[in-house]
Amino acid sequence: MTTDPGPAAGPPPRDEGLQPERTALSWQRTVLGVVLGSLVLAGAGLRAGSTVTVCAAAAVGVLALVPAVLRAPSGGLPGDGRLHSFAFLVRVVALVVALALVGAVWAFGRGAGAA
Repeated sequence: MTTDPGPAAGPPPRDEGLQPERTALSWQRTVLGVVLGSLVLAGAGLRAGSTVTVCAAAAVGVLALVPAVLRAPSGGLPGDGRLHSFAFLVRVVALVVALALVGAVWAFGRGAGAA
């Protein structure tokens, strides 16, 4: 007499826990870091009298903050199947690079002017 084992049992579904929420929060902290870095660079540009640096830093800060605040609340919620759209992640990374470039150009410009 043989017993029927029933339907083939597959692997249990993956429980992601709070990982999607932690990832979404880390991207929010990155956006906040870009905005704060822009404010610091704009302040340094004001003290140095560099209008171009102030405008570029302010533009990077606004470009980082406005889309993050105004985007739809569907991204980053646990259980919705996705963290953020790829476009959001690319935009944040591009703004981090842009802030680094503006800061580097400002710093090297001050160094070259002092020499």
